Amino acid sequence: MLKEWFMRPAADAGVSRDASDDRFFAEGLTGVSQIGVSVTTARARQVPVVRDCLKTLSESVAGLEFGVFRRIAHDESERVDNHPITALMNSPNNRRTPFEFIGAIVDDLCAEGDFYARVELGDDAEIAALHRLEPHRTRVEELQDGSLRYVHTDRFGTPKTYLEDEIWHIPMPPLRDNITGTSPILHDGVEAVAVAIALQNYANSLFTNDATPPYALEVPAGQHFDSEKSKKNFLNAWTRWVTGKNRGKPGLLEHGITVKRLGLTSEEAQFLETRKELWLDLTRLWRVPPHLVGILDRATFSNIEQQSLDFVIYTLRPILELIEHSITKFLIEPGQNEYFQFNVESLLRGDIKSRYEAYAMGRQWGWLSVNDVLRLERRNGIGPAGDRYIEPLNMVPVGTPGARDGRQPDGVNKAIAFLRESVAGGKTGLEMVKDAA
Repeated sequence: MLKEWFMRPAADAGVSRDASDDRFFAEGLTGVSQIGVSVTTARARQVPVVRDCLKTLSESVAGLEFGVFRRIAHDESERVDNHPITALMNSPNNRRTPFEFIGAIVDDLCAEGDFYARVELGDDAEIAALHRLEPHRTRVEELQDGSLRYVHTDRFGTPKTYLEDEIWHIPMPPLRDNITGTSPILHDGVEAVAVAIALQNYANSLFTNDATPPYALEVPAGQHFDSEKSKKNFLNAWTRWVTGKNRGKPGLLEHGITVKRLGLTSEEAQFLETRKELWLDLTRLWRVPPHLVGILDRATFSNIEQQSLDFVIYTLRPILELIEHSITKFLIEPGQNEYFQFNVESLLRGDIKSRYEAYAMGRQWGWLSVNDVLRLERRNGIGPAGDRYIEPLNMVPVGTPGARDGRQPDGVNKAIAFLRESVAGGKTGLEMVKDAA
């Protein structure tokens, strides 16, 4: 590989081949910013906000329920139980759980811009397993006939070529070459990530030196040391006086020598506000609400719920649909009118008071049964009695006699008349029940 690197012509005359450049030793694709900082996805993950954004996105999707549905009418679908693709996603291979595998799909898309998986077929020619391929080790090549092939280099440096139907590939839009996806880190956000890395490096360097700016010792005009040895001895003595265990203790200067500051003061070294604004820029790369990554400066109880709803609709939904459509198109047998879908109901659930009020409304107006409510709360039903639906007594089907002019159906009118007569006659509740029976 190194031989190929040195032998191939440079694509850009401005590309540095300096061995001190981080790109020379970086693994996988590298983005270079205008400030000269090399950006890789591995290095970007060391920035806390980047890591939190990727973790929030991947874990939010990985924890969702999913299944295959069959469209039986334009606006009606039914769940297909025990579908092979549902079983496949629940157990993609003998090493990975669905949480790990689906989380890896989202993480690769949001970090690298592409997800690749090797398709393993069983004896019946059905998909038996899916094995993730590391995006930075996978290269896509377009052949003259328009077909694609994938070259994956394993961790031991051995390349292997796969045909187009042997790889399940999901690119993150927009497509850069009509084949591969766009990495938010290495392309759109390379400048913001580079600044975050540079700021992190600066902070590390600053605090390594105890945030103490450098100083110079100024000797008055006409004064000088007798020899280099005496100068060196003085500097060594001064260093012992003001560093190490003596840090913070006063030193003694003679012969008119003064201290001159060359660096920043502690106040000037405060860059917390710069970091906060940069963190907000990074969250915008993935449209992650700031409060989900610990930035609570502008968060309130009233807007966090709305931001969480926006997170599902405007951030997660495009990712979910990208994965859903890809599974439907490439993994499900065509012609069955079936599709794969995630269930985001758990992410849209409000607080307990709001949920119970919504359940009460659905139960009152007749579109939820007791068992429906219990299923939404992930609790067992109460049996056949819980499948009954109710509706208000004054609700009648359109066209029922008496409904147009506000009159009740005959059965309702008789019940009302019976209650009025019973109350007027001074009957008790028990007597009314016996009369009704």
